[in-house]
Amino acid sequence: MVFLDTPNNLHLRLENILYDSNFAKFGDSLVNFLYNSAIYEATKNLQGVKVWDQSLAEACRNSPLRSYIGGRKNAGELGDAVEAFLGFLYIKNSLVLPEMIKTLSRFIRNNIHLYQKNEKELCSTAFSHLINYYCTKLGILV
Repeated sequence: MVFLDTPNNLHLRLENILYDSNFAKFGDSLVNFLYNSAIYEATKNLQGVKVWDQSLAEACRNSPLRSYIGGRKNAGELGDAVEAFLGFLYIKNSLVLPEMIKTLSRFIRNNIHLYQKNEKELCSTAFSHLINYYCTKLGILV
């Protein structure tokens, strides 16, 4: 069982965070901002892409978060869990935003061939990288 501290020093179970619809709603906007900012940092190409649920679902499947969700979940539910997780990280510490963008943009820059070939795959693998980075940093393991 993994607990994370909230801004009010309350401990929340990771499972509760991943199912929290308020964190997911906030995280939805955050994920789109992060991805578009990272694309700009990596390519100097302005976009307004809405991050695909399938990409976030694949990122979730390739991360330790998957084991905290349980049962059969559709792409929307897995994507919401990723959005809730990243939204929580931002709410917990807003200074993490530049680090998130830098981590994503570095990954995108190093895998730019995917940007030209299959942007959805790039998005999925970039968010997998970001989630795994924070799971490792927070000690969240499978």
